[in-house]
Amino acid sequence: MDNKNFVLKARKKVKEGLSIDDLIRKLIAFSDSLEKGENTLFEQLNDLYFLYYPEAANKLKERDVFIKELKEACNREDVSKKLGISIESMGYDLQDDEIQLLSLSINEINNISDLRKIVSERLSEIIKKNYPNLTAVLGSEITARMIYLAGSAYSLMLMPSSKIQVLGAEKAMFAARRKKATPKYGIIYNHELVISTPDKLKGKVSKVIAAYSSLAAKTDVLSKEDKSSKIIEKMMKDISKARTKNGT
Repeated sequence: MDNKNFVLKARKKVKEGLSIDDLIRKLIAFSDSLEKGENTLFEQLNDLYFLYYPEAANKLKERDVFIKELKEACNREDVSKKLGISIESMGYDLQDDEIQLLSLSINEINNISDLRKIVSERLSEIIKKNYPNLTAVLGSEITARMIYLAGSAYSLMLMPSSKIQVLGAEKAMFAARRKKATPKYGIIYNHELVISTPDKLKGKVSKVIAAYSSLAAKTDVLSKEDKSSKIIEKMMKDISKARTKNGT
């Protein structure tokens, strides 16, 4: 075999080894990096701005409010009019160049936030198209995170439901060894049906959702048929049973 054919076959083999799950995992990692960068930038910018105008701190605590109010202008004169506070400040007087730097940084946070939304929307589209049953059971966001943590939908399919139930709780599992108290749930805790369940029943509901997540993963990977309506119907009945047995 000559070198050219060897390279072509090697490239083909690598390409065939890639899957939609690789894209999902990369997009999740990308989104996480954007979120981390956005949070870090906001914290630093927040500290810098309140060095300049500490009187505005109480009205600009929330990040979305901070960006919205300072997006157009962040000098004391304009901000004092917007927020209805005194222009007189005990803060450090910044020069025009520093104020311009603040303005550019606020716009950058806004751009990162917009990019995160675009990534999230695209990720949701990919998940719904390729894993309709898992999406129905878990929602697109938790499904994407499950695939990311498991490594692939195939690996998720092979997991027992008990493992799926605590997926994402690795740190808690490690701490539990000393306390001898196994966690009842991982990222499934963020499921709307778990959130809306009383604390004493969250473990039972998580167990039901994990069982149907396992079924949904097998259906998506093996048959690739959308049987979400039947799966959801059965899951809701079992969740109802789990709740009513405990007088809820």
